[in-house]
Amino acid sequence: MFRSVIYETWLDWVPYVAFGITAAVFITFVIRAIALKKESMDHMARLPLDD
Repeated sequence: MFRSVIYETWLDWVPYVAFGITAAVFITFVIRAIALKKESMDHMARLPLDD
């Protein structure tokens, strides 16, 4: 019974950890997009149109 209590307490943290990982990835992408150089941005904007 003691293991069950610890296991159930651990399951309560899963949504918080998942949200934290998702938020960290999103914030990382936003920071990298803001810090992107103009030349790289222009190059990426043209990529789908290049042959």
